Amino acid sequence: MKKDNTMNKKDVTDINGTKVFVENGEVKTVLNEEIESKGFMTLEESYQIGVEQIRKIYEMDDAI
Repeated sequence: MKKDNTMNKKDVTDINGTKVFVENGEVKTVLNEEIESKGFMTLEESYQIGVEQIRKIYEMDDAI
């Protein structure tokens, strides 16, 4: 039996205001206001966001 791939609020990761979470079996990212307004992010932020997205994918695979 498959588990539901939704996570609760404690599973939301915050990286300098950017949120990474799983919703309806998909990894979603909501960028912070600064990135949205300027249109770019630092290399470190990009790296951290990418790593967290991959981590969430692996967590979903483990839940199945």
